[in-house]
Amino acid sequence: MTKWMVIGIGGATCSGKTTLATRLHEKLKNSILMNQDTYFRPKDDPRHVHIPELNHHNWDILDSLDIEKMHSDILEILSSQEDDDNRGEIRLLIMDGFLLFNYKPIYDLCDLRYFLDLSRELCEQRRSRRVYDPPDVPGYFEAVVWPEYLRYKREIEDNEQVMRGIIFLDGTGDSNETFQRVFREISQKSSEN
Repeated sequence: MTKWMVIGIGGATCSGKTTLATRLHEKLKNSILMNQDTYFRPKDDPRHVHIPELNHHNWDILDSLDIEKMHSDILEILSSQEDDDNRGEIRLLIMDGFLLFNYKPIYDLCDLRYFLDLSRELCEQRRSRRVYDPPDVPGYFEAVVWPEYLRYKREIEDNEQVMRGIIFLDGTGDSNETFQRVFREISQKSSEN
């Protein structure tokens, strides 16, 4: 059976999670990349939490995602049989998502967990340059995005066991330095296995 190492990259919206995960995937052979954003529920899904005062769904909570499907897909990947080309090599599953570590079944699967933190000002500035589908409505960042991020981060900080299992990184730092650090740590951990 294939031996897997699972890397989780979580943190604030627009903190560089996907950029880091993509660079790692491109550099690390035998890796698979999984992005939590592909698991958003369809816009018309009745399980969305609607915010009447904004006339907009809350896209920044676990209920906005089919997180159980993501977990199921992860388990399917991790149970896949090795092929002749990869026999004996460690395979890597690299995941990124803003709520990876708030869903315990996914948190528990990760061998390495990185959390990219970001200041409110920089987060808002970066997010204002992004295009979302559906687009953010006026006031959404202030009323939903940032408060939900703080709540999500507090859930992690309030759980000592979870906190010990996460490496916190500065999302405002040099992205190349962050990549080099994470790449070294993954390489070192994979050579130990």
